[in-house]
Amino acid sequence: MKIRPFVAVGLLVFAAPLSAQNFSGLPEPISPDRPDFTEGAGLMAPGHLQIEGGYTYARTGSAKGSALGELLVRYGVDDRWEARFGLGSYDWIDTGVPGEKRISGYEDPFLEVKIRLNEADSNLRAPSVPAMALLLQTTIPVGSRDLTSDEWQPAAILAADWDFTDRFSLGGNVGVAYAADGDERFDQLFLSLSAAFSINDRLSAFLEGYGFNKESVDGSSTQYVDTGLSWLVSNDLALDVRVGAGLDDPHPNWYAGLGASIRF
Repeated sequence: MKIRPFVAVGLLVFAAPLSAQNFSGLPEPISPDRPDFTEGAGLMAPGHLQIEGGYTYARTGSAKGSALGELLVRYGVDDRWEARFGLGSYDWIDTGVPGEKRISGYEDPFLEVKIRLNEADSNLRAPSVPAMALLLQTTIPVGSRDLTSDEWQPAAILAADWDFTDRFSLGGNVGVAYAADGDERFDQLFLSLSAAFSINDRLSAFLEGYGFNKESVDGSSTQYVDTGLSWLVSNDLALDVRVGAGLDDPHPNWYAGLGASIRF
């Protein structure tokens, strides 16, 4: 697993002086939307800011690539919705094709809102009814020439969370996007289900599956599985690691990454 050493060292250096800090003043621990694919239904507390980011190394057939950044900035506007801005990662991609140049640059950023659809407190919901939220998003076609889609790509995601015990929960997404593949557009559907387990008060794990009906105009359906750990360094700082694999051709088809989230 060729995760660049400077990324891991940077995260540790970043975390060490912050481990005892309480920046937000909130009593409940931070709850990031990373490192799994599934978006949670929970919202940021009003007036608070959260920054999530990380690094991923991926291998797909002969191609390999790195993405550094993965920045998501979340701000709680009120108890019903939060504003979100995703700053496109900086990518390095080696296609693995002899004579073909390596690609590098920024991905398209995106704007998003998350809207709470029902009561966040499970005691105020009917039994077995999950917490639910709607996410509305669009990419902004301003990335680097070799990485931008050149099109706005809107998407909508329904997120649901079930808290079964203090240590076990499920999260799921159903989403649709109007995606771009060169000059052509197509409707993309995706589903995900993520199980989270609290190992102790600071360490938790997840196991997830997700898939798309297609990822290109002429593509077929794709499926992925991944797993990872999150470590609560302090009430307002969390670190994470993950590894996943595609279940379809080509092979090898896997990725690994790490990240951090901080709340103010």
